[in-house]
Parts: sequence; C-alpha cells; structure tokens
Amino acid sequence: MKHIKFNTLNDAIECYGRENLIAIDTLKQAIFYTKMGCQPKFIYENETKPGRVSFWFLKAETAFVYKKWMTSQPRKLDNEKCRKTV
Repeated sequence: MKHIKFNTLNDAIECYGRENLIAIDTLKQAIFYTKMGCQPKFIYENETKPGRVSFWFLKAETAFVYKKWMTSQPRKLDNEKCRKTV
C-alpha cells in the first residue's frame, strides 16, 4: 500500500474519517506501535497540548497492537504498591 502524504489533519480526516483515526500522543506508545508494524497515517502537533506531537493511526490497524501494549505495560497501581513496600 502506498503511503499518502497529507498536508493537514483535516485532509487525513477527510480521507479516513475521524471515527477511524486514533491519536497517540505518548512517544513510547507510538514507537511500540511502529515496531509492531503499524505506521502513523499523519503526524501533527497535538490540538489540545501545544508543543506536543500526536501520531494518528487507523483504529482497525491498531486494535491488536493496543492489546499487546496494554499487557506489556506495568500497571500504575502495582508500581505504587511496590514503592510503598520498599
């Protein structure tokens, strides 16, 4: 599949539909997704957090990878328990 180069976020939304795109604004998560074979459809400054980058992926392509991401990340609650017991 050929990669389409969009000039604006609205172009990407027009092509794929807003409901089919998901914004990832955590660099660690975006790198994980790309290592798993998902490529962002658009990269742009975060709309609500100026100075931060958002990576826009297709939801359908990331469903499996998201599950992997959730199981590979330590839970915050578990980390808090470990800190309290030390």
